[in-house]
Amino acid sequence: MNVRAAVRITSASLLAVAACGGSGSPTSPSQAPLPVTAESLSFRYHYATGDSVDTNWQETYHAWATTKLGVHLPQKIEYFKYQTRQNMGDHTGNYSTNGFAEPSRFEIHTLWPTDNHEVVHIYTSLVGRPSDFFNEGIAVAFQTDPAAGNFESVFNGQQVHQACQQYLQQGTLVVPLDRVVQTSDFRAISDQVLSYREAGSFVRFAIDSYGTDRVLEFFRISGRDDSLATIKQRFATAVGVPFDTAGTQWTTMLKDR
Repeated sequence: MNVRAAVRITSASLLAVAACGGSGSPTSPSQAPLPVTAESLSFRYHYATGDSVDTNWQETYHAWATTKLGVHLPQKIEYFKYQTRQNMGDHTGNYSTNGFAEPSRFEIHTLWPTDNHEVVHIYTSLVGRPSDFFNEGIAVAFQTDPAAGNFESVFNGQQVHQACQQYLQQGTLVVPLDRVVQTSDFRAISDQVLSYREAGSFVRFAIDSYGTDRVLEFFRISGRDDSLATIKQRFATAVGVPFDTAGTQWTTMLKDR
């Protein structure tokens, strides 16, 4: 079970929700997939009569994110918008989430009329697939609102560096990062709002400090089930900074904010 941040700073952003597949195993769908209702330059939108998606916002976000990541999609993304978890489950068999991505199918499934998290999984899948800490971290790091000129990374209604500074002061931040960067350790953290914010804060720090290209090179050479030693070695090779040094620099940044 993952946590899904709100895609924009709205009342929905105050809710901690599940993402990227939710918990448990999906059942067989009881209804056919939603039909295509609208189409834009980069997306095909599937939603029910009376529902809607903010296509202009989504195209603005897509242009910003793909440019920053330097990726070019070979096809349009299928954007499935549902009104409730029940509705999503009926169509997908997945009842325990508010959003998930299927990168191999270029699909995202969401309750939200805009998306800046699940869609990032589509973009970065074209580069590589590191451990869940980094894979979810980059999706959180890209939870921005370019249409409003807001490029702060926000998860569950709070800017991620600010949230992690508070966790650090309270002694609840999971450090050193050795304890959290492997997929199994990341998923074992019970407070999933904290784990997603922590991953997003570190990846955003790495992007801002060392450059997007270096972080993406780490994605390119990494695997989801890499050991801690492999993660550290590949991070140092790609980013040019020892992983432990980067972790120390990140916590120093949080303390000095």
